[in-house]
Amino acid sequence: MLTLIPNSSGYDIKKLMESSTQFFWKETYSSIYPVLQELEKDGLIFRQENPSKSNRQHHLYCLSSEGKLALTAWLAKPAELEQSRNELLLKLFFGDVVPSSISQHHLEEYQKVLKNKKTVYLEIHEKLQQEHKEEIGLSYWLITLDYGIRQVKASLDWCENALKQLTKLKKGS
Repeated sequence: MLTLIPNSSGYDIKKLMESSTQFFWKETYSSIYPVLQELEKDGLIFRQENPSKSNRQHHLYCLSSEGKLALTAWLAKPAELEQSRNELLLKLFFGDVVPSSISQHHLEEYQKVLKNKKTVYLEIHEKLQQEHKEEIGLSYWLITLDYGIRQVKASLDWCENALKQLTKLKKGS
């Protein structure tokens, strides 16, 4: 985040994440500040004091030369894929234990969430193209966003298919 907006506070970093990476990488203030302290201790970032209007010190952070090298090295490494946990899939897996209407309800609720997410993603896509067309990182941001859009579309297709299968199960019972 400090490569996008140098001289940022933890608060600034959290706000930037809320408007950019929150759909695939979310952090809390309680996780941001310890990471900033650790990065500063390791010499990867440095802190500047910036007094606010309330005379309270605000810490602004920037990447150091070592931090830029470490970031470049980390970006070059293969990504570690996380083991996912999906409560909906777990509940569907054991769907034969409850009436199929419960599984149907879970899928319909998930479908609503996905439709809202798709709307948000498409709005972000438009906003990025209109407001950031000169940004050097735009192509990368759009590639990342495209992943989310395609994932939502595939999940919506899956929901539709799963609901059809549940309807067939109901008729067969």
